[in-house]
Amino acid sequence: MTNLFRFRPLTTTFIFILLASVFGYKKTFAQQKPIPYFPPAHKWAKKTPAEMGLNPVKIQEAIAFAQASESKNPRSMEQSHYQSFGKEPYGFAIGPFADRGDQTGIIVYKGYIIAQWGDPSRCDITHSVTKSFLSSVVGIAVDKGLIRSVNDTVAPYVPPIELYGQPVQRPADEFGKPELLRLFDTPHNRRITWDHLLRQTSDWEGTLWGKPEWADRPDKDAATWLTRPRNAPGSVYEYNDVRVNALALAATSVWRRPLPQVLKENLMDPIGASNTWRWTGYRNAWIVLDGQPVQSVSGGGHWGGGMFINAFDMARFGLLTLNRGNWNGKQLLSEQWVKQATTPTPAQPTYGYMNWFLNTGQKPLPSAPANVFYHVGNGTNIVYVDPDHELVMVVRWIENNALDDIVKRVLEAFTPTVPDTEIYLTDLKVSAEKVRVSPPVNITKRAGYDNQPSFTPDGKKLLYTRQANGQTDIWTYDLTKKNHSAVTQTPESEYSATVMPDGKHFSVIRVEPDQTQRLWQFELATGKNPKVILPSIKPVGYHCWFGSDSLVLFVLGQPNMLQLAQVSTDKGQTITTNVGRSLLRVPSQKAVSFVHKISATEWQVEELDMNTLQTKTLIQTPAGSEDCAWAADGTLLMAQGSKLYKWNPQYDKQWQEVADWSSLGIKQITRLAIDRKTQKLAFVAQ
Repeated sequence: MTNLFRFRPLTTTFIFILLASVFGYKKTFAQQKPIPYFPPAHKWAKKTPAEMGLNPVKIQEAIAFAQASESKNPRSMEQSHYQSFGKEPYGFAIGPFADRGDQTGIIVYKGYIIAQWGDPSRCDITHSVTKSFLSSVVGIAVDKGLIRSVNDTVAPYVPPIELYGQPVQRPADEFGKPELLRLFDTPHNRRITWDHLLRQTSDWEGTLWGKPEWADRPDKDAATWLTRPRNAPGSVYEYNDVRVNALALAATSVWRRPLPQVLKENLMDPIGASNTWRWTGYRNAWIVLDGQPVQSVSGGGHWGGGMFINAFDMARFGLLTLNRGNWNGKQLLSEQWVKQATTPTPAQPTYGYMNWFLNTGQKPLPSAPANVFYHVGNGTNIVYVDPDHELVMVVRWIENNALDDIVKRVLEAFTPTVPDTEIYLTDLKVSAEKVRVSPPVNITKRAGYDNQPSFTPDGKKLLYTRQANGQTDIWTYDLTKKNHSAVTQTPESEYSATVMPDGKHFSVIRVEPDQTQRLWQFELATGKNPKVILPSIKPVGYHCWFGSDSLVLFVLGQPNMLQLAQVSTDKGQTITTNVGRSLLRVPSQKAVSFVHKISATEWQVEELDMNTLQTKTLIQTPAGSEDCAWAADGTLLMAQGSKLYKWNPQYDKQWQEVADWSSLGIKQITRLAIDRKTQKLAFVAQ
């Protein structure tokens, strides 16, 4: 059909300008929607979360949680296999395995890398994320017309297949047996469409590469393995790698080429992927194709093999799918294909095409938008794609149940950046049963994050955490001169400054370039010469010194742990779990207090006896409060909202209100610190 409205580009531009001048159109070209950023090959621009308007603290929390949620399965993929799928019938490995690397991740926002950790350049097996690459080469075949419709039955596309490596002379007992492989030659298999295979609803029957389809995740009732009736194609969802491999072999027949070559030419090279990824198959999965031996690759690492790839290349693939198959203006996968891939499967609404998992009804990931999809493989390996937030995350080697918590923390970074918190000082007088405080004075008085106050032993200065321009450092406030000065000025971020027992250094939680959180020390006088204190213990969230060689740590994890650590041995011993961030020495006792979070609503202050390592309950916290401070006489202070409370075990059965500063506009009091020499109380509030 002739296009009656076809203009040359120059003519179109001229008409646009003419109309703009006639109708007073004032929108400039610069105000048009910005062109998305796509990383070129061998390069990827990075920006800090703060540069992109995100909360860097929340991003760091997400990374720390991911690192603490590292998979507990063996790093040896071969060993891991034989502890899981290898126990199934015919579960022996027939493809390559390799030991995996560290827990790793990348966060991409609007095309830019805003965080990375672990070893993202390392090529590791990615297990069933491979299936997303497999479905993509099928999609390209559809886009190019090699497959006319996904609703076509597969059988007409796949001729009989000759297996490579067969003996020249067949033994007599092989006489009359089929010499060629016919994948779709049973009455049931002839009904299977490409769509059924892509959605894992085919119920394909047969044996491929020595693996019967019934042996993959077999029914507990062995009597049904060979006798159950077939499900009508499309009616029942069943995740099955034998059937996935049947799709891979069928696609190889359609392309008449090895699928890794198809993927490289049509997708991986155009998106600028590295040259280090490898898509492997099984050692017995070779066919003869146009006179050449060709390996039919697998759709995952179920029995070994599949895609070995680094996190950067996985993120590029995620960015392609985020942009609906378009890469820098070139449509590599048709938008129609992506639409089909993200359409829920009737028999399993949280699954689209393999391996596009969908967040239908927000059931798999309650913290994520409903239109999120993610490519998933064992391990766990995940490429998370969030169109609403223009976000891609690659997270590798985490526990299966950790993803939603990671997503939740990252999405919290999209709320306004770090809270606008201030540090206040007040005079504190504690005597007998009474606690008196003076009107608090705001000592920071600036927009931004000022937090985690800690007095120096002489009571002359206050160390605190300040964030400005996306950078977090330790600052000090001189109580006499009433001025502020930076102590650390590093590319890294430092938190929770505490003067060490030697009085010459202070310790901090430092977020290192790879986002690892460990305990470090600096010189108190200069803020220089950083040195890691506990190299092996990570990720550390908070700490409390009990002596020159021992300290109590809050170590992030699932769940968070209270650990007793020794500097000399670089080892930690877990005392209990589900603890809060407030760790304090109890005055006049060989004990440390902490908040134990029994449940979401039941929190209590407990005491750890440092001699016996036994704990005992002191008192329930005010609802939702976890920050404490001890006065010299054993009075414990906590806050809730704008109110300050005290509790002394000698005089009080419950919390007693000390002050209500709501009339001063003070709210959400959190961190507390007491200097027992000058009798000052510092606290953080909004």
